[in-house]
Amino acid sequence: MEAGYLMRRLYVAVIIVVAVFATASTGEAADYRTRNFLVQAPNAQLARTVGDAAERYRDDLSQYWLGRRLPPWSSPCPVRVVAGNLPAQGVTTYNRSPVRDFQMEVVGTPERILDSVLPHEVTHTVLATHFGRPLPRWADEGIATTVEHPSERQKHEHKLREFLRTRRGIPMNKLFLLTEYPSDVLPMYAQGYSVCSFLIEQRDPETFIAFLEDYMKHPSWTSNIQKHYGYDSLAELQDYWLSWVADGSGPVEKFAKNSALPTNSVQPLPQAIRSNPQPGRPIGSVASNATTATAPGSTAPGSTAPATTLASTEPGGWYMRQKREAGKQPSNDRKPEAIASESSNSRLMPPSVRNNPRYMSAQPQPEQGMSRPSSIY
Repeated sequence: MEAGYLMRRLYVAVIIVVAVFATASTGEAADYRTRNFLVQAPNAQLARTVGDAAERYRDDLSQYWLGRRLPPWSSPCPVRVVAGNLPAQGVTTYNRSPVRDFQMEVVGTPERILDSVLPHEVTHTVLATHFGRPLPRWADEGIATTVEHPSERQKHEHKLREFLRTRRGIPMNKLFLLTEYPSDVLPMYAQGYSVCSFLIEQRDPETFIAFLEDYMKHPSWTSNIQKHYGYDSLAELQDYWLSWVADGSGPVEKFAKNSALPTNSVQPLPQAIRSNPQPGRPIGSVASNATTATAPGSTAPGSTAPATTLASTEPGGWYMRQKREAGKQPSNDRKPEAIASESSNSRLMPPSVRNNPRYMSAQPQPEQGMSRPSSIY
């Protein structure tokens, strides 16, 4: 009898302790509502900071890319903040037709969430709202990466050279036609970021958006790259881009094909992200011993060839094989729907665009999944 009484008292005590901890845990989490965002974060201060920053990014980045501020959304975008000593990553989903009901998750240290993940994900929402449909994958992720913190962009610069050296680069005529994440997704991020930077730096952000708008209306990359940047084909763009990367991804003037086009006219970043260097500007030279480039695809005499030059000039290299087989390549003007990208069960892979009613844009990290194994909401 006494044993039963003690057990009942112990049971009640356990329930009280669990309830106290549950209440404390719930009390620590906080929501914060702004005009366009509804933030859920571990504490009230972080929720407010993320919410206010998201609004500033939305206004400033839309002004930067589009030349105007977006009108308010009909319903706020839920933002789930997972803060801790975690790799910086994020995911944004939305209904495609029509584009609406954005949902977002941002993961990482508070510092990296605020200076990289949040502006990256907000850029996805700005672009989707403006275009009313998903962008080509390389452009969607490439543009969003240009507004990240220098340390995050530096990772893509280093990875790009690794991918080119190990033959994991993507030919331009395949990169530009991707409608889904490829099975080997990280090269797409690094190369998409680099190509976006290369083109944006030649003109300005609004010209790059106009380039994409024209493609949406008239889906020929060849004619649009000629119109806006002066390159005769994606193959020629690839040659000039490779030479720029081999030269250290620095100033683009000598790699701009059309000398009649104004160059180096990139406007300053919005004040909200002014601490980051301009999109497209290199964070120092990551190509060791790089010298002034002489011509697309060539290396100056006596110089130590960077990884990208080796990748593009070795007889058995990937880019040389692509050049030899250029005559066999399918037309660059095929619509994106004509390209069937590879599928994968990798944890880094967001759901297929075609197989999921909600479109997803995500920032993967090597050997890391999102904080939830499936769609975030």
